Amino acid sequence: FRYVMSLFQVSQYLTKMLTMIALLAVRSVHRGWGCAAAFQVARNSVVSTPFLPHPSRRSIGHHQVLASPIISCNDAETSLAKIIKEAYEDRETDGVQDIIRANQVVEQLSTKGDVNAVADELVNAAVEASTSNKSLAAILNAILAACCDSNRSEETESVALAILELIDEMHDEEESSMIEPDIVTLSLVYYLLCNLSSHKESAQLILERAQQMSKKAAGSSRRRALAAERRKGINNAKLDTKEAEKQLQSVYGPDIHILHDSDDLIVLSKPAGQVCYHTKKTSAGKISAKRKKMKKGAAPDDDGSKVDISLEDCLLDMNFALSTVNPVARGIVHRLDRGTSGCICVAKSNEAHLKLVASFFLRRVTKKYLAIVRSPSSPLQQEGVIDALVGGKPATSKYRVVSTYHGDGPSSQGVTLLEVETLTGRKHQVRVHCAESNGLGLPIIFDPLYSSFQPPAPVSRRKAKKDPQRNKRGKADNTEETDQSSLPKAISDLEGTMVPGQERFFLHAQTLIIPEFDVDVQAPLPEWWTATLDQLER
Repeated sequence: FRYVMSLFQVSQYLTKMLTMIALLAVRSVHRGWGCAAAFQVARNSVVSTPFLPHPSRRSIGHHQVLASPIISCNDAETSLAKIIKEAYEDRETDGVQDIIRANQVVEQLSTKGDVNAVADELVNAAVEASTSNKSLAAILNAILAACCDSNRSEETESVALAILELIDEMHDEEESSMIEPDIVTLSLVYYLLCNLSSHKESAQLILERAQQMSKKAAGSSRRRALAAERRKGINNAKLDTKEAEKQLQSVYGPDIHILHDSDDLIVLSKPAGQVCYHTKKTSAGKISAKRKKMKKGAAPDDDGSKVDISLEDCLLDMNFALSTVNPVARGIVHRLDRGTSGCICVAKSNEAHLKLVASFFLRRVTKKYLAIVRSPSSPLQQEGVIDALVGGKPATSKYRVVSTYHGDGPSSQGVTLLEVETLTGRKHQVRVHCAESNGLGLPIIFDPLYSSFQPPAPVSRRKAKKDPQRNKRGKADNTEETDQSSLPKAISDLEGTMVPGQERFFLHAQTLIIPEFDVDVQAPLPEWWTATLDQLER
């Protein structure tokens, strides 16, 4: 048995050495190393990494890490891993970014050693502070994000590259349990490198790596689609913005607008009811000459199926060249829910896509929404901050009362128009913060998920039995909420105009500001919004 185990260990050793040689050989091409140098580095890496944990390391889950460095925090010496762990438990990645920036952690460590030593200490602290691979990946991305705000530009970029290499090494050592760089990781490093002349080549390598990662994840369907585009001959330079907007409106209705168009990106005002992209392609999402003659969602096809063309597909159909970094949807950097209208940014180039992902992660994008909710029984404060969990994650929003509209009579309840700015980017954040009791406790009107409103079902689901006492979230219906007649007539009459299967509610992404690309736009209100507000003001 011992003989067999010895052979097994030797085979492990040889396999690992050959793997390291192959990986470093690839890297040597970019770094200008010779084959002998690459072999020596591989040999040293394998020899210095024994099968058993190093005596100076301690085990945390699957990871072997060195003791966390001691730094100065609030005029006291403390463990870096400790403050990172506390910050992550409190506010996740936002907390980690803030604590590293506030205490100038990167600057403190940079005075004690070279960039590789700094990267080692940061990664070791992240591993010690994490409780799972998911939290480790999030903490490492937060550390890279904090590097983006460091004052030491040249050194910080080198630290970020060293951190990326350490992440690669952790993944190479044990692919089944260790993390690997994701699109956010690559975007943050690219964001740091692309503006420095000394790191142009490194930035290009990061971009190519992101493209390869997307190509692998997207699969053969994406490759066939790109090949079809090349045959078709996409030429966005010849596309006139005003003419393109007219064509879009002729097919998808008057509520779609082009707000900003450049070589890097396009910002549109998406109509309510249109999905940003389809995770699964169906016949309803296919674009045909017949469907292009009808407005989006205006009528079903002859066979009763509903037209459901995504924003991604309609832009590609208009010959807009979109980025390919997102393996799920071309050009999509962030998303709006189907029932939400307003500003959405779509990347045209892969370079812009990575910068946009970094900008959103760094909270350098301003997003403001308009929402209509029922007026509360007691007056709402004119403005305030909502700090409540969304999907189990910390989330913060600011709200402001724009206007209040009274009901039509004694039995009619009024409504309130709110402006909500999201300071974090959680899924359904505005909808949850408006609806939940730890937020405003005022669901957005016609929201099918966070209120008791039930939209008309599609044809295929009209015969399905539903419990009238339960709503989609499993909560008992509130009689006052479900009685649409208690709302002003201008709003309650809209219920009868809704197309079965169409989703739209009173949430509009009005403002989008992206300083990195000089974007500062406001989306006009949809026609059904303006008609409703005009009636409410009478």
